[in-house]
Amino acid sequence: MEWNTIEYEKENGEKPVSEWLDSLPPKGSSKVLEDIEKLEQFGLRWGMPHVRHMGDGIWELRTKQGNNIYRVFMFRWYDTILVLTHGLTKKSEQTPKGEIKRAIRYRDDWLKRKGEK
Repeated sequence: MEWNTIEYEKENGEKPVSEWLDSLPPKGSSKVLEDIEKLEQFGLRWGMPHVRHMGDGIWELRTKQGNNIYRVFMFRWYDTILVLTHGLTKKSEQTPKGEIKRAIRYRDDWLKRKGEK
C-alpha cells in the first residue's frame, strides 16, 4: 500500500514542518526528508523505532542523525494520507506533552477546515 504525506498548513499559510526543516542543519533536514520518503513507502506499519503512536490518533516519525533526535508529528486522514503537523528537535528522554497537544490542536483545526476522514 502506498501512503501519501501532506503538510499541515495554518489558516494564515504558515507551514510548521517546512519552517522547522529550514531551521535544521542540512544533514538533519536531509535525514528527516529521507525518513518521510520511507514513511510514504511503509506507512504506520513501519513501527518502532521509526514510527510510534502517541495516543489520541497522533503519531510521531522518529529520526536520529548523529547525536540529534528529531520528531515529526502526524495524524492519519482518510485511508492512506498522513498529515504532518510539526517537528521538533528532541532534547530530553520524554516527548513533551505540550507537543502532543499542539499536534492535536493542529489536527482539530485541519479537520474543521478540510473535513473529517
